[in-house]
Amino acid sequence: MKFFSRLSLTIFVLCFSFFSSLALAENKTQDVRFEKGATSAEYPAKITGYDFNDYVFYAKKGQALTAKLLTKSTKLWINLSNQHLESGVDLSEYSEALNKQGAYILPYSGKYTIRVGQYRAFARRGEHSDFTLLIEIK
Repeated sequence: MKFFSRLSLTIFVLCFSFFSSLALAENKTQDVRFEKGATSAEYPAKITGYDFNDYVFYAKKGQALTAKLLTKSTKLWINLSNQHLESGVDLSEYSEALNKQGAYILPYSGKYTIRVGQYRAFARRGEHSDFTLLIEIK
């Protein structure tokens, strides 16, 4: 009888510690602000493991969004979302969603979120990536 209670306690502690570590993820949200008269801004950041950073901004339909990751890392992905988009838009350098100038033309007016994270293989190993996100809206 004691064996099963100890086993149950061990399983509970392991599950609790695993889910607690997930809850401690340091996902960050940044409101995108441009200085008066500016059309771009830079945001330096770091991502570790499964964390991700969100960059929230409002824009109008037809504006051109350029989002670039300034980094030496090849571990990062970048995605754009909006409540009207069926799925996220890949904003990586070679994405088919970008025009010849490397910009994405926003299809709706409203709130958008750019999310930056690490690919799963690197996140699983707890690796980190330093980067600067350059956001330009014209």
